[in-house]
Amino acid sequence: MKPKSSTTTTSVKRRASIATRPLWTCPNCNRQFVTANMSHACGQYSVEKFLEGKSKHAVALYEQFSALAHSCGPLHIAPAKTRIGFQVRMIFAAINKLGERRLDAHVVLTRRLSGKRFRRIETMTPKCHVHHFSVHELSDLDDEVAGWLREAYEVGTQNHL
Repeated sequence: MKPKSSTTTTSVKRRASIATRPLWTCPNCNRQFVTANMSHACGQYSVEKFLEGKSKHAVALYEQFSALAHSCGPLHIAPAKTRIGFQVRMIFAAINKLGERRLDAHVVLTRRLSGKRFRRIETMTPKCHVHHFSVHELSDLDDEVAGWLREAYEVGTQNHL
């Protein structure tokens, strides 16, 4: 049997340490982050406040997106000043805007997808691509979106690092 190289052993240890190290908790707002002292809008935000004054249709879009995200596995809801994040270790998806007739969201993937449904794709690193999209109807939250969320959920675990 061939012995493991030190490079392989080092990369396996690195992956294990990133995916299992404790999250940093902001002492002011109790939000959790992968990186200590991560810049954020500190405050007491909630889903209820985010949904306040929204139409029934907008709330239904939120609830369906949230249900799809929750179907991927255990997660934390991370409300922020301007969005609602869905987090395992890192935020893998978010609702960035919720209007009368539209939900703007993003998913974080390790690969860059192409498709007409994406409004914009931001490449943060070679293995971190933020895919922005909008949904107008509940039927837009379909199997394709569910697949993006499942893939993004795995990114959120950081097991790929």
